[in-house]
Amino acid sequence: MLTKDLLRYKTQNGQIYPQFVKPIDTKLLAIAEQLIAVFEESPDKPRATLLETSKHIVDSTPGAPIVKRGLEKLLLDRTEFDTTPNEELIAFREKLFTETSRLLSQEQFENHADYQRKVLGTMAEELLSEVAPTEEDLAAKLYADLPSCQPVLAFKTLSAEHLLHRYNTAQVQGLLLHSDTLTLKLTDSMTAELRQLFKYLRFNQLLSTIRKEEELYQISVDGPLNLFYKTKRYGINLANFFVAVLHQPRWELAAEIQFRNKQRYRLSLDESCGIKPISQQFLAYIPEDIQLFQTMLRNKTDDWQIRPGSQFIPLPGDLYCFPDYQLVHKNGVETAIELFHPWHQGHLIARLNTLAEQTDVSLILGVSKELEKKPFIAEALAASTYFSQFGFIFRDVPTIRTLLPILNALVWSTTHIAEKM
Repeated sequence: MLTKDLLRYKTQNGQIYPQFVKPIDTKLLAIAEQLIAVFEESPDKPRATLLETSKHIVDSTPGAPIVKRGLEKLLLDRTEFDTTPNEELIAFREKLFTETSRLLSQEQFENHADYQRKVLGTMAEELLSEVAPTEEDLAAKLYADLPSCQPVLAFKTLSAEHLLHRYNTAQVQGLLLHSDTLTLKLTDSMTAELRQLFKYLRFNQLLSTIRKEEELYQISVDGPLNLFYKTKRYGINLANFFVAVLHQPRWELAAEIQFRNKQRYRLSLDESCGIKPISQQFLAYIPEDIQLFQTMLRNKTDDWQIRPGSQFIPLPGDLYCFPDYQLVHKNGVETAIELFHPWHQGHLIARLNTLAEQTDVSLILGVSKELEKKPFIAEALAASTYFSQFGFIFRDVPTIRTLLPILNALVWSTTHIAEKM
């Protein structure tokens, strides 16, 4: 992802226009290939060596430096460095500090050079030098695990053209990190790609309101500037969500962008912008937290089957909910779970208001314990008849202990009504 200083855009009449590169630009493709080759050859080399070589390409090739530094940043994001603590160096530093402290307290020195010589003599065995160790040897050993010295473990390569498409995608993602609101319009095709897009919304815990207008779904997503809780993490989730949008055949995106309380600008894009999808569509992917929840449920009961949310639930006022989980009982009773995390306070209040008078919506609400700690949220939950019947509190992930009583009551209620009929 690109930082603010690497974004290229123009503003005019309240609009903001990201400046894309042409993925077929032969000169830029050649530069991208050179940079990729440097990173492909980087494993086992220190970070400083990699950066020095890539900087040479950035400085010596034609074209806008900001573009080339952006490409370099995206390649660094695909590079794995060895950042594990080095126990040998930790022990070396501990001995060095102990020995220097002992020397200073027990011995006299003619001058600083004499002090250095005795320190090096004390640490000669650890420095493993074939000749008398120098001050440079000591410094090299002492700082061997600084970021600049970290060796490259692996690099996930890609083609030059793919890198340029990823660069264009990152331009949009970088702007979305400074967004207030985002509105997305999609055709009502209900293809696997569209369902997966809504899964991305839930998996990334994004705040969204879904409406259907004729043949279009309109999704309004809160941006990170509209929050007061963990905005950096939320902004990254929103930027990652844009990658899923690129898989849709037809889409329109509008967002409000604002940099550090300056003027607001409107970003408008659609599928004609020319950015190709930069990732595979993992239609069968199930997040780890859902797998954990599925395992816990199976261990407690065979009566219910759980799966990630994949269908819309219509709500009053032409609204729709795309739940986190959908559950089916062995007798056919179906329900769904929608989770509200610490930054979902506005959407939770809206959902409680929407469901206040409802008795036929089979939707269970899970509320984060951290969110419940807020006094006005606690009051709203206590006053909600719906939540008292179909709601529960969770910490990190829902637990079967809190969920099963609600599920069992739901089955009993549904069966009892059916028997009366």
